[in-house]
Amino acid sequence: MPESTRRNADRAQRILVEIEVETNSTGEALAVLRAIKPDNRTAPPWLRIREELDGPRIRISVEALAKDPHRLGSVKNTVDEILEFLYSLLKSIEETAKTLKQATRERGMGVGL
Repeated sequence: MPESTRRNADRAQRILVEIEVETNSTGEALAVLRAIKPDNRTAPPWLRIREELDGPRIRISVEALAKDPHRLGSVKNTVDEILEFLYSLLKSIEETAKTLKQATRERGMGVGL
């Protein structure tokens, strides 16, 4: 098999999913990144999850060698879990921020908590 064909076959076995999330601040992005970091440690050896912080932006890449067709399902499940966790976490941060803003406004108006 020619080298170029072999390289193309190797590439065809790789799966790469990239997720990019824009948060409100670098601090928020860092908190989210720290919260998802432990999940990476439980990944099987053929699956690599990388996180990158770029100011308020988080980039997550999920990369796998898909020699076994069952791994496609595992990659999909991993990406689904990451997205669900990110959604829940960002929703919690948003609700907490709303509550804090409301409490601050109420204190400013002389309303006790």
